[in-house]
Amino acid sequence: MAALGLAYVIVNLGLHHGSAATRRPQDTDTPSPARPGLTRIQVTDPVDHKAYGVYVWRPDVPETRKLPVLYFLHGVPSDPKTLIDDEGLAKQVASYVAKGGTPFVLAVPDGNGSHHDDTEWANAADGSDRVEDRLLDEVIPAVEGRHRRDAAHRAIGGFSMGGYGSMNLALRHPGVFGAVTSISGYFHVDDPSHMFGDQDAVIDANRPDHNVEAARRVRIFLSAAESEENDVIKGEPERFKKLLDAAGVPAVLEERPGGHDWDYVRSVLPDAFGFLAQGWTKAGAPGPVATAPAPSGSPQ
Repeated sequence: MAALGLAYVIVNLGLHHGSAATRRPQDTDTPSPARPGLTRIQVTDPVDHKAYGVYVWRPDVPETRKLPVLYFLHGVPSDPKTLIDDEGLAKQVASYVAKGGTPFVLAVPDGNGSHHDDTEWANAADGSDRVEDRLLDEVIPAVEGRHRRDAAHRAIGGFSMGGYGSMNLALRHPGVFGAVTSISGYFHVDDPSHMFGDQDAVIDANRPDHNVEAARRVRIFLSAAESEENDVIKGEPERFKKLLDAAGVPAVLEERPGGHDWDYVRSVLPDAFGFLAQGWTKAGAPGPVATAPAPSGSPQ
């Protein structure tokens, strides 16, 4: 295991609730001793006070504020362990970096809640689940520590519900995330668990297609499967791209063969990573490395 560079670590971080994601780091940009490879950390939810897991894969390069981080959001029903164990997300990132891709940290948080089966990666109108706050105020500080990134070195992405959540959060917080990769996402509100309480103002505030102006501050990658059969998603990336075009907002839309599954996602990820790397390189991210630790399993 040591040869693979895997760090099997579980920590419970009692981080305070607040605007931690947007606070300026006070440290100098010195490398931290964070170990490369795959780890699992835990964060405490600000409402239900339960522990939620976050899987983190780090390349074998110094941990600084210029090392980019991608927060990748799962769909529903799913969880971060599924993305790591079943879908091989960390292995694909490790392979990308090992082949000369721009190194970056992958963080896969848990978007489930205690009161809603489908959280949409949002805060519930009644305050019972606050997944958005958990990501911004607990997950980001836990992953980045004292090397807090600026928006240029922090991206968000996801698949399906995670594709919606990543775009919604990127446009709601363009000062936090500088880029977004939405794979088979949707850009209206689909809220089967009533996270938004059927309240028009809350719904409107969580519609990416009503928040196009904020997209001017974010680099955007959209992906659409040619054989998409999910009615919530079918045609959505194309529709959103047209809205962005009409507003004069640059965005990349990639359409390729595939359906609503992880075989399709895996085929898209190298292009999504390459898109992110273009922005990160301009922002002064570290260059490619010769090798990278490849995870062979999940921390226990």
